[in-house]
Amino acid sequence: MPADLELLRKCKQDFDMMLPTYMKMQRYYDGKTDALEKYQMITKRANTKVKCNFIQKFINEEASYCCGNKITYSSHSNNQNVIEDLRINFKHWKEKYNKELCKQSLIFNEAYELYYIDIDGLFNSLICTPLNGYILQDDFGNIQLFIRFFTKKFDDTHTLYADVFTDTDVSYYTVIGDVFTPITGVKTESNVFGKVPVSVVDIGSMYESLFSVLKGLQDGYETNLSDMVNEISDFRNAYLAFKNCKIDDTTKDENGKTDLDKMKELGVMNLPGEKADAKWLIKEINDSFVQNTLNTMEDKMYQLASHINNNEKLVSNTSSLALRNRLIGLEEKCTNNIQALVDAIKVRLQFLFIYLKIKQKKNYDWKDIDIKIVPNIPTDDLMVSQIISQLNGKLSTRTGLAQLSFIDNPDNEMKEIEKENKDDSIGQSLLNGGEGDGEGRSTVQEGN
Repeated sequence: MPADLELLRKCKQDFDMMLPTYMKMQRYYDGKTDALEKYQMITKRANTKVKCNFIQKFINEEASYCCGNKITYSSHSNNQNVIEDLRINFKHWKEKYNKELCKQSLIFNEAYELYYIDIDGLFNSLICTPLNGYILQDDFGNIQLFIRFFTKKFDDTHTLYADVFTDTDVSYYTVIGDVFTPITGVKTESNVFGKVPVSVVDIGSMYESLFSVLKGLQDGYETNLSDMVNEISDFRNAYLAFKNCKIDDTTKDENGKTDLDKMKELGVMNLPGEKADAKWLIKEINDSFVQNTLNTMEDKMYQLASHINNNEKLVSNTSSLALRNRLIGLEEKCTNNIQALVDAIKVRLQFLFIYLKIKQKKNYDWKDIDIKIVPNIPTDDLMVSQIISQLNGKLSTRTGLAQLSFIDNPDNEMKEIEKENKDDSIGQSLLNGGEGDGEGRSTVQEGN
């Protein structure tokens, strides 16, 4: 049955209470910081606002590190049919889908996947965020309902719509304030999945997000950088001070030029008397202090975000191990992000297998699938391959192949190895006097 209207009203009130914070997190990712929006303007002075968005840079880097490589699925029971079905049913998904999901979850430290069957009858997913989605969970983390809020493009009424998903059905409403009104003529639909079709990418609390950690430093950096640029701009027109003399800028000669015009044109001046003097007025700025301040804030942002500045000059020791050690902080963060993604993908597989059971009568167990996401961080495959070779006889070939960063599907690789070995065996037999039996097998004639 549809969700209780009073419960929906309370959900909307909770959603509205948190919305301003999430909107600010989105604004900071977009570069609309408080430092720029509340920058102190000075009348008749330079008021350039300099944008330097480290929060967006770090979020995009982490998303690329986490999802730059394809996800590897393998069957624990070596069931090749389920792996093939995974490949087919995810083939129509966008290549950068998982990267976008990771990016949205890093902006808010939480994002949602809403699963549905599209008009072509294919299993699909929609990325939702705390800006347009609300999830209600019980004390054990079980999802009780999910609400997706949206408006329609070119709708001059700006009506807010809401799709409410429960275990049993999907209902449709318009929302004014915190009041949900069922849409006239639109019937409640049955939920074919049998439970709320949503998964959560939960990276951590809001206070652990890059926004919360870096907001103050981001504002300070942009404010100081803008002040420095405007300080230079204010004095781009230098002032010339005259001592014991005066330049006539009113009396004009036969050509209509004053003494000041001639000075500017010729670049020279004739000063009367020995005591007359002219000097440029220059404002002394302690550029070292300003630069040190900017460098300190920039360095603190890199430290708090556990990122590295790739523009820094490397020391002489540039071995793979040394480079990997510089990335250890970022790799730890990526591991946390990847674990959150894997948890969501496990739920994704559950709903996919429900879909396959309904549509194709196939029964798969999501617990049979091993999910592996290899971070797009430089890895020393040579060292890994040497370790694998030293474990000869103690490590299966399939497990060894799965450790290499350039192997996306170890099961397919095992098939290719088996096929090549079989072809080599047939070719070797033919070279030794055998002949094929017409079915891909080789035979040897008696007496040869």
